[in-house]
Amino acid sequence: MLRLLSTALIVAFVAPVVFSQAPATPQPDVPPLADLRLPPGFSISLFASGLQGARHMVVSPEGVLLVARRRTNEVVALPDANKDGVAEPEVLLSGLTNAHSLAFKDGYLYIATTPAVMRVKWAKGRPVGEPELFGELPNSTPSLHVSRTIRVGRDGRLYVTIGSSCNVCVEPDARRTTMQVFAKDSAKLEPFAIGLRNAIGFDWDPATGRLWATDAGQDGAGSGFPPDELNLVEGGKHYGYPFFVGDNLVNDVPELKGIQPAVTAKDAVPPAFALPPHATGIDLRFYTGTQFPAAYRGAMFVTLHGSSTIPERIGYKVVRVVMKDGRPVALEDFVTGWVKDGAVTGRPAGLMTGPDGALYISDDNRGFVYRVTYGQK
Repeated sequence: MLRLLSTALIVAFVAPVVFSQAPATPQPDVPPLADLRLPPGFSISLFASGLQGARHMVVSPEGVLLVARRRTNEVVALPDANKDGVAEPEVLLSGLTNAHSLAFKDGYLYIATTPAVMRVKWAKGRPVGEPELFGELPNSTPSLHVSRTIRVGRDGRLYVTIGSSCNVCVEPDARRTTMQVFAKDSAKLEPFAIGLRNAIGFDWDPATGRLWATDAGQDGAGSGFPPDELNLVEGGKHYGYPFFVGDNLVNDVPELKGIQPAVTAKDAVPPAFALPPHATGIDLRFYTGTQFPAAYRGAMFVTLHGSSTIPERIGYKVVRVVMKDGRPVALEDFVTGWVKDGAVTGRPAGLMTGPDGALYISDDNRGFVYRVTYGQK
């Protein structure tokens, strides 16, 4: 288990944080499998339960699914030893503040927490010893966005996104609202792309190598504006926040009154595709298996976690991004049904292609992990 690191980090770990909560609606005690709808030929089943706060997932070198639990600060393994399609959860690590995402690299398991990226040696399917500090991250408080997402890039480096501390503001810490990259074999952070309010889901297209990311729009401008975003992320580019929203429209809010924009509308990169406002894309993953039909292989999937700051129920589903000539042109519902009669029965969060070719979906609200298969019962 994680022990004390340093006085500075201890303070960061226990300082109060502020983040959006799920809508306060009555919740069932069982997964709403009968209400979930998928395209013909697909089936969905319950893989694991009792994992409230389950966020992003990763597959270990041994082929076991691991999930970060933000609510309980844990990393949990989800082995299916008897191959019955139901996991036997095992807590591997705890004490990791707002553990949100995981990555394997060079014999280590990396865990993105709010104040730091931690890592622990990995051998024979288990962590060895205690997690150690790899690199500190911005941790100002109060903080609107506390989740940190980490991925291993195609160049072998570790990429991490750090969301805003506020709804709309110019951040005192320039590392916020950015995607950063750790220098090769180093804990030194370098900026990769900026002007991203909270790019919490990102992944590389396995076919083209291009990097795509979601971005959550600001609140307070109404139910229908501004849109959330799907961005084609390139090194050295500015994606507009906080000065521009939507298709590079001036962000005319009191918080920015009298502040000179750090980028022009001409130079800011507009979103490649507008996602529904307030839908909150928590994860973006390309399906890398072969179990699904050809049209779904290599497809981009996004979890729309759902609106929490407006009365309307927007999101609460998993969508496939339809591409044409390498650009997103539409969203296609893939799993729906987590809202019934106005009540929320789940909030999809993480996505991961399993070694079995199934697509796994975590629900951080009810603590379920679902398994989506094709042509299987």
